[in-house]
Amino acid sequence: MNDPQYYLKPQGKDSYKLCCGGNNCPQVTRLDSDTVEIQDDDGNKVTIKNGQAKLIADAVKSLEDNKNELLLG
Repeated sequence: MNDPQYYLKPQGKDSYKLCCGGNNCPQVTRLDSDTVEIQDDDGNKVTIKNGQAKLIADAVKSLEDNKNELLLG
């Protein structure tokens, strides 16, 4: 099964939706210079530091590759 085409859709100066063409899209919003909020499709929110958010793509790739290793950001 192929993944849909994902893209970033600006939502003003400090926010992006992570879109795939569906109705509900996760959203990433900058709260301040060191913190972002991620809201999922259901409206649940998590607030994390920028450094942690930058590691998300690496974590997903490691999960896809079935790696279990320490990654440094």
